[in-house]
Formats: sequence, structure tokens, C-alpha cells
Amino acid sequence: MKKLLIAFAVLLFIALVIVTARGRISFGGKTEEADGEYFRLGTIVRLRLFGKDKKFLEGELERADAEIARLEALFSANAADSEVRRAGGEWVRVSPETYELLRRALEIAEETNGAFDPAIGRITGLWKIGTEEARVPGAEEIRAALLRCGYRNISLKEEDGARFIKLSKGARIDLGAIAKGRAADILAKKLCEDGVKSALIDLGGNLALVGAKPDGKAWRLGIQDPGKARGEYFGVVETSDGSVVTSGPYERFFEKEGVRYHHIFDPETGYPAKSEFSSVTVADRDSTKADALCTAFFVMGRARAEKYLEKHKEIAAIFLLDGENRILITDAARGLFTPSDKSFSLESIGKGKK
Repeated sequence: MKKLLIAFAVLLFIALVIVTARGRISFGGKTEEADGEYFRLGTIVRLRLFGKDKKFLEGELERADAEIARLEALFSANAADSEVRRAGGEWVRVSPETYELLRRALEIAEETNGAFDPAIGRITGLWKIGTEEARVPGAEEIRAALLRCGYRNISLKEEDGARFIKLSKGARIDLGAIAKGRAADILAKKLCEDGVKSALIDLGGNLALVGAKPDGKAWRLGIQDPGKARGEYFGVVETSDGSVVTSGPYERFFEKEGVRYHHIFDPETGYPAKSEFSSVTVADRDSTKADALCTAFFVMGRARAEKYLEKHKEIAAIFLLDGENRILITDAARGLFTPSDKSFSLESIGKGKK
């Protein structure tokens, strides 16, 4: 299974960044590049750093990998000794990083009316999608697990500069739909502080960009077409110094008796969410928010996502309708996105009634 995840992540990276290599020009003087590839956060992490000092860039790669490993040890829903897993019915002291991530997670959960739920761990733990133990749980198991889900089961507090979390009895945290975004934000900030001017961070499809390309132009990022082979995309996002996150049911799934079960769960039903979307992309300087909103929008479906976006017109989002050559796009994304397949129509979402 790990080999399959590695192969998949490499292909996803190629699909997302294949167009970034075109027309690359150096900074003015020789441009050095340092690339790193690591298995972290349950996926392949790819880092590309650019600058004039190769030795400096290679040192930054080592420091970046160490930082990702440190964050994974805090946020992992699977590692028994992570801060997330140690949380229970009593107040548990946690690091500032874990506390801040949970604070943001609860904020977004509230804003999306629970479509994004950081306390869905009992459900994800039943299905185990993405592992060799993936299965279809019984209806009674799911009903029992749902009683222990819901973001309001997570409590936070600060005392004398220390930070604590507590869960309602039987609840379990799973930050899989936001942790990579947060890690990307932290990593991008550290690279900037260390003096890296241009970098592409890929955390299993969650892309964060430091600066522009070495030639000063925006990065060009292809969005995978779920209905086609890996590396074929239906459009391109151009942006710099920000983040682009894409999610969809094609990313991680298993099949049982001819039925496909994907990894994006509806917190209300405990089953993989039924959505009109086959792909959701959010571009934002805040990768934490972009990551969580991709999941929330997929769970919401078109009608609820439309209502949310009518109130949040600043969000740059792109949706591909399942089984149709139709792309829905917010006004905030129109300056960033260009369809690459002329057979796809481009329609507005989130504008509200005229």
C-alpha cells in the first residue's frame, strides 16, 4: 500500500506542476535548484527550492524535512503518541502549533456549519480508507460512531501561557483535511524567514508557493482532470506567493462489490459524501483555510456551497461538475484560472441573485 501511495503522490505532483517548467529563466546569474522528496504525512512530499547558493538550498531542504517530521508527530491521527491522539476526556497540554491548528479548525467548522469536522475521527477510523484494512462498516457501527463525532466535542483553553485541549467521551480528532495545509503555511513562512526567495512546496497535492518562479513570473499549476489519465489537466491556475489545494473523490478510495468508496466523509451520515463535484480547488494565501474549504465544499455540494460563497466573495474557488464538461468558478478565481480544455464551459458560482 505504501508503494501505491508513493506512486500516486508522484503522479499527482506531476499533474499539478507539469506546466511550471515551461519558459524557466534564471534569476540574473546562475540559478541553482535543490529538490527533495520524502515520505511524510502519509504521502510523498516534494520540495523545489531556487536560489544562487546550492549549499544553502540543500541545508534548507534538510531543515524543511525535519520541520515536516516534527509537525507530523504533533498532528497525526494515526501515531499513537501524537498530541492529537493523546487528547481525551481530561485536559491535555499541547504545543502552540497543535493548539493553533485546532483553533483554526474549529473556526472553519463553525463557519461551514460542520461540513468540515475535525472531530470525525471515529468515522475515518471505522472505514480506514487509504490503508490495507479499508472496509465498509456496518450501519450500526456508523450510527454509534456518529454519536461521538461533531466539532463541538473539542474544547480548548489557555492558562498562564499554557495551552490545553479536551474531548468529550469517546470523541476522536482527525485533522487529515487541514493538517497538510497548516504544515504548508508553517513551512513556507520558515523558508521565507531563512531567505529563500522562490520555492514550490508540494505536500501530497497541497501546493504552497514561496515567491514567484525564478524568472519572476507566476507559477503555472495544472489541475488534474479526474476523468483522464494522471498528468492530464482541465485548467491552469497562475499565482505566486500563495497556495493552491485540490481535492476530489478520485484521490483516495477503494472498491467493494463494484461500489467505489472515497475518503471524503459527510459528517452527517458517516458515509462518503455524495456530491455534484468531481474536483474542488481553492487558491488562497492561507493554505490552512484552502485545505479545509476544499473538503467542506465537496461535502456541501453545489447548493450549499453556492450559498456560502455568496457570503464569502473573496474566496477563489474552482469546481468541476461530476460527469459534465462544466466548470464553476467564483469571481475571485477568474483572474487566476484558465481552462486548457476547450470542450469545458465556464460558469459563475457564488454571485447571488441579480
